[in-house]
Amino acid sequence: MENRFLDVPIISIDSTTCNKCGLCSKICPIRVFDFRKEEIPVIQNNDECVLCGQCLCVCPTNSINHSGFDKSNFIKIQNKSKIDTNNAFDFLTQRRSVRNYRKEIPSNEILEKIANIAGFAPSGPHHRVGWIRNITIVSGYDNMKIVSDISADYMTKMIKTLGSWYMKLAAKYDDRAKAALGIIPSFKYSLNEYKTGNDLITYNAPAAIFLHAPIKSSTPQTDCDAACMLIQLYAEANGLGTCWNGIIQGAAAGDYIKNFKKMSEFLKIPNGHKCYAAMTIGFPSIKLHSIPERKTEISWIN
Repeated sequence: MENRFLDVPIISIDSTTCNKCGLCSKICPIRVFDFRKEEIPVIQNNDECVLCGQCLCVCPTNSINHSGFDKSNFIKIQNKSKIDTNNAFDFLTQRRSVRNYRKEIPSNEILEKIANIAGFAPSGPHHRVGWIRNITIVSGYDNMKIVSDISADYMTKMIKTLGSWYMKLAAKYDDRAKAALGIIPSFKYSLNEYKTGNDLITYNAPAAIFLHAPIKSSTPQTDCDAACMLIQLYAEANGLGTCWNGIIQGAAAGDYIKNFKKMSEFLKIPNGHKCYAAMTIGFPSIKLHSIPERKTEISWIN
């Protein structure tokens, strides 16, 4: 992780090329640029900059300089592509969770390409904490066996915790505790199957992707969830399938189990970070021929 992005950025405007259009002021979400008509914007609140980069992207004269960005790495928009609505609907609805994978292990190159799309997901990096997306990729069956084994250990401890007397007592008064107790039968079944060689934890996936973020960032769960969804969509576009996996995520976060650090240590997640999302990934082995029904309940306030 590059600490320079946590520092207060240096922002300046080239007065010899600025056309005083004020677009930087209009687009900045936290008003770094104080603009008055026919004047060069004044830099203010640069310590609040969230590194969205929108000011640099909208400036028609390329007059803004920002220490947090190398403008040579920006992607030039030549002709903005418009996705056909029918194609978009087909693509989005045909993405399904995949739990049956081919034996082939995706190359490091394709996994890295897919994971890098996470940087373009929406985020809320207040004071730039969490601006960089942090991902750990586990690849290969030996490593995935370790992930499954640690997850099985985590599930065993979770069953013990959820089955304790105080959880049963809490379930009488708290709906969340009651819902948590409902996980026990599923965990027990998956564990029993895993012991007999039927992997219902990672589904014999050849790889997995874990997303972690600084605990002190403003919206770490939302940031990782958004990035996870973008990765899943881009994986689909590259011919791979994914399955959002709460078990391996919980094991990596050590959720509800005090001092459970086996997975986070295996993944080398740094101190101060927590895993908030995870998925298995690989080439699908089964082809779907239709899309199951899904319902959305919409309410209007007009």
